Amino acid sequence: MTQVEGSIQRLYETEFSALVRHAAYIVGSRDIAEELVQEAFIRLMTKPPRDQGRVAAWLRTVVNNLALDYVRRAKVEERVTERMTLTERVASVEELTMTQFDRERVQESLKQLSSRDQQALWLRHSGYSYREIAERLHCPPEQVGVILIRALKKLKHVYQGETSASRVRGLNA
Repeated sequence: MTQVEGSIQRLYETEFSALVRHAAYIVGSRDIAEELVQEAFIRLMTKPPRDQGRVAAWLRTVVNNLALDYVRRAKVEERVTERMTLTERVASVEELTMTQFDRERVQESLKQLSSRDQQALWLRHSGYSYREIAERLHCPPEQVGVILIRALKKLKHVYQGETSASRVRGLNA
């Protein structure tokens, strides 16, 4: 063991308990305090202070700063988590209500479209390719895109209540 390692060992034996008590007072946990003190000793070994006569004071300062940083991070995480939880809770209740409302409204709007438009939208929403949709609708694949665009446009108008159901059915496909 070198002289530096020996002095660090003696410092560890004499200061460790007091440093842990101090850090535990700040962070509120002995386990976390021990980790912070160990981190301070690692810093002492890897980047020792310039003034070797004041190593114990330097160590206390490092432990104090590590503990305060830990508390600050914990408070920030707590606030962020609290906000996220509150937002998620409010959003999920709102989403459930709006999702059910929207689903019912979309279903009612779809009923007002022609059966061809309903089928085209359902097939596309179900993941069918344009070629597969064309086969089901008995039309050329080149027309599927136009059919879908027009069907979506009609659905949007009905959903938003901009046109009456009879007028939407009267639109050319």
